[in-house]
Amino acid sequence: MKKAITLVLIIAVIFSFAACQNKESPNTEPTSSPTEGNTNPETEPTSEAATTPAAGEDLNLLAVIDQIYELEPIDFDVINTEVDLSDKEQVKYFTGLEEASKIKGAVASEGAMMPSAYSLVLVQLESETDSEEMAEKMLNGIDPFKWICVGAEDLQVVAQGDLIMLFMTSSEATQTSDDFVAAFSEIRGELDLELKK
Repeated sequence: MKKAITLVLIIAVIFSFAACQNKESPNTEPTSSPTEGNTNPETEPTSEAATTPAAGEDLNLLAVIDQIYELEPIDFDVINTEVDLSDKEQVKYFTGLEEASKIKGAVASEGAMMPSAYSLVLVQLESETDSEEMAEKMLNGIDPFKWICVGAEDLQVVAQGDLIMLFMTSSEATQTSDDFVAAFSEIRGELDLELKK
């Protein structure tokens, strides 16, 4: 009888631990960060000038994430996800936006199975004239406690041209939103807008 009770308690502890991990949205694949020597072509740093195309040209948003990680390396695994703009739940989960009619593309990079909150999201808009409105909607719409058991107290949304970056992490993290905003502005140039919560 004691063995059965012990076994039940062990199983309960395992399930409790599993419940405190990140919720993964559909269609996400774990990848290693570029700083860990990952050779996956989706996340491998590229040398193409993906960040300075002509106005209105589509950006390679995964390549921009790689460039950010080259300037601000991370020491944990991430899941890089191309956001399905036709899936309202996915758009809301990653960007905080209710719908994607003004979005050309979006990607998210979130911690894989880590005990603290971490999310880096890039959104390219159809028109840069919408950047202030959309950045404010993202800042106010995103749920910084969307993970089970953890939350992000450090949250910033910045914009340059038609590209918006939303970054959030735990206040205990060694890297802050300011670190990633600095990397983003080094790649993209002077920021047009900075919002912080």
